[in-house]
Amino acid sequence: MKSIVWDFDDTIANSYSGIVSATQKSLRENFGISLSKDTIFKEAKKTSIRKFVTEILNNEENVDQAVKIFYVSYFRYEKEYHDKITLMPHIKNVLEFCKEKGYEQFIVTHRDQSIYDLVRSLGIANYFTEVVSVADNHKRKPDPEMLNYLIDKYKLTANELWTIGDRQIDLDFGKNVGAQTILLNSDNVDFAYDYKVSDVLEIEEIL
Repeated sequence: MKSIVWDFDDTIANSYSGIVSATQKSLRENFGISLSKDTIFKEAKKTSIRKFVTEILNNEENVDQAVKIFYVSYFRYEKEYHDKITLMPHIKNVLEFCKEKGYEQFIVTHRDQSIYDLVRSLGIANYFTEVVSVADNHKRKPDPEMLNYLIDKYKLTANELWTIGDRQIDLDFGKNVGAQTILLNSDNVDFAYDYKVSDVLEIEEIL
């Protein structure tokens, strides 16, 4: 069965402004750490907010507890931006294209359980067979556990599976099960990918 596993933030939805602002505010409020939004954005795109923040707080006496404190404020601030989240340009056209081509589509995300309301409010829930959040006791990308969950549940085949995202961990996530990968990113990168596009409409030419 042909299938696509999409990342959400900065792939389907334009949501990084809230993520970056919430990170900036929580670090400053809880730890007195002041970073520019540009710095946070660039570092988060390299890996993930969790990994970035964990490295920053590495000198704290109890790093795990410090990260938990960070996220209490982070989730509160990030939620304030939910009504400002919009779909990436042309993404609905591409989702419809994939649906018409017979692809079964999924979202796999590090976002918390807010993902379910966001998918509904953005009017795209009907395109996806299932939305999987790491918050539902799953392992974080690039560990392939969430992909293996979908493969087992829906009898997906790796050689007909695509993973699409904006970061290296999204691609490594797919490669760990033998899927083909598409990177949605206009920047020059120093990691491997199968295909790279700067506009989601280009995905239609690949699939």
